[in-house]
Parts: sequence; structure tokens; C-alpha cells
Amino acid sequence: MQSNFDLAHEHILPERIGSKWGALAASQTHGLPPLSIRLSDGREWCYAEREGSIALSPHSDAATVVELSEKDWNGLWDSTETPMGLLINQRAKILSGEPGHFAGWETALRVLYEALPPWDPARPLVGSDGNELDPAQSFHPDDDPQRMADFLDEAGFILVRDVIPPSEVQGLVEAASAARAAAVDGDARSWWSTHEDGRRMLARVLNAETDARMRALPSDPRLLRIVDLAKFDLEPTPDQGVSVLFKQSKMAADAMADQPWHRDCGLGGHKLMCPLMNGSLFLTAADRKSGELRFLPGSWRTAGYRINDPDCQLGVGIEAGPGDFLLHYGDGLHAGTPPTSEAGPFRWSAVFEYGAAGRAAEQSQEHYDQAMQHVDTQSLIQG
Repeated sequence: MQSNFDLAHEHILPERIGSKWGALAASQTHGLPPLSIRLSDGREWCYAEREGSIALSPHSDAATVVELSEKDWNGLWDSTETPMGLLINQRAKILSGEPGHFAGWETALRVLYEALPPWDPARPLVGSDGNELDPAQSFHPDDDPQRMADFLDEAGFILVRDVIPPSEVQGLVEAASAARAAAVDGDARSWWSTHEDGRRMLARVLNAETDARMRALPSDPRLLRIVDLAKFDLEPTPDQGVSVLFKQSKMAADAMADQPWHRDCGLGGHKLMCPLMNGSLFLTAADRKSGELRFLPGSWRTAGYRINDPDCQLGVGIEAGPGDFLLHYGDGLHAGTPPTSEAGPFRWSAVFEYGAAGRAAEQSQEHYDQAMQHVDTQSLIQG
């Protein structure tokens, strides 16, 4: 019986490359050297951009050669694994070339393997009625639910204002402050980062649900009403975990305090845990000065985008106030930018997750996030 690896490279991929998918994949490879994927038993296929499409060959002298087990390649094929996840977990062996080049091929591979288009920055958001949508618009709880659902489905995110009143927000700020004061660097219940002056500073507490007010948030009917706008049957993660993010300026680029462009399933598990949605309840103001979230509108239904945007200027920035609620699909590309203000105030957000009903706890984003906590991903990518 022919293996998936042989079947894909001898039959499925040549057919896809011969249609529109070859050109779409090639559009995401600018500046990347050819990539060879070699299985542990020596079978190998090389991917290279050629004349605006992708050329496949069974042997090559590619500059970047990656060795994988057949099981891990099958994971790439069915979207259970990602290049970054395989690199972080040391299951991808770089025989030659740079790890970052393997990671750079991710969008092109997703185009070919999943038959999904890359995100197109020129494509407008269009509602079900055919009218163009403003990706920067926000809503209020009593707005037309059909219009809100339409926007969420197209953009992949939605900001709803004044969901929680100021009196309740103040109580949540008190709970967040208590969790912040109790956190200890290295306690495995918090993430810490290094300030440019060398100080270790708290970036996130992972167990805010120990406070009853925080614990109630994921199942709050006012928030579930917004979650119900999705086309999927979603519910809070089984343990109803709640994190609180604390922004701070001038922090190390280690993905603890600030997050570059990413997908929440970017370390793997897309097939298992998506569709998932993350909710952010803003406890303080969120904007460019205090540390904003940015999104590539509509990217959640695509293969992603090979981004060269270190300053996070692409897409749409979210400007929100205390008590506003943001809900977004985890597979959409988004970033948590560093604050531009040096003195603050900085953004605080309570963050929690919604997944498919019946999903196991180990299929949550939190399970995959733990791989990030003690890994220097920046140096890994740069080789």
C-alpha cells in the first residue's frame, strides 16, 4: 500500500500545483531557498519556486534540508503539526540550512497541503449582503445579532463595547492586582520576561481563576451571548482557565510580554483544537500606547501569510476601553504589540478560551502554549 508521503508527492501535489495552488503557494516563497523534506528512511522531496509556481523533485541539492519522521510529516499534511512546533519540540532535524527557512515555508506548505488560499491584503471584507465591511468597526451588546455574526464570520474577530459595567470591572482589576502580587518568577503559574534594564517583570498570570470573579467570566451569559454569534458550537475550556496579561514597555522579544504575528494553533494542533476562539475582556484601555492587539482581517479562513512586518503595522488595531470584550478565532493571524508609551498606563486583559463542545483539555491552546514558556524562539528561528 502506498504511503501518504508517496501518494501526496507523486499524485496529489502535482495535480494541485498544476492548478491555481502552485502559483498561490509560490507567492509566499519570495526570498526563500528551496526546501527538501527528507524522511528518516531517506525518501525525499524538494520544493522550489520556479517561474511563479512550485517545482517538485524527488532528489535535490537544496540549501535547506529537514529530516522528519513519516508520522510528523503526516502531521504537517493533516494540520496537526506545524514547522515551528516541530522545531520547538526538536522533532525536525535541520540537516543543512537555517531553521527559519523551514518555518518560512509554512504558509506555502499550508496552501499546498490544505488547499487553502493565502491571506490577501488587497481583498476587502464583504458581508453576506454583498456590501463591504469596515474591519475597524465595533459593536454594542444590543446591536443586530445577525449583522454582528456576519462581521465575526468574515473578519474572524469582533469587538463589543460596554459588555461589563465599570463597577464590575473595578472588582476584576482588584482580583488581577492580587494575582499579580502573588506571582513568583519560576512558579509555573505565571510568565515572566526581562526588561531592557535587566529586571524580571511579570507578563501574565495563568491561574487568575482562583478568584471567583475571574472564574465566572468564561461562562458569564453576557459573554456567551457574543460567543453564540459563531457558527460553531463552542463552550469554555473544561477547566475554565483564566489568564491575565500585563503589558509593559521595553520588554525582551521573547513572546512572553509581546507577541509577534502568530496563530494560536501555530505550534500545532489545528486539526484537533480548532475552531477555537479566544476572549479578551479589557480591564484597562487598549491602544497603541498601552499595548494593542492587531489582526489581519479575514485571515482565519486562509493558509496564513508570510509576514515581513516586525513593527506590526499591517492589519487593524483594536482600540478598546475597560469592560469591552474582544472575541477572535485562534487561527486568524494577530499580534500583541509592545506599548509605545514608556510610562503607561498599560493594557491589562483577562483572557480565556472557547473550544468545540466535548473537546478534551489536552486539545486546548493552553496545552500547546506550555511549549513556549521556556523556549527562546527568536534565536531558534534565526538559527
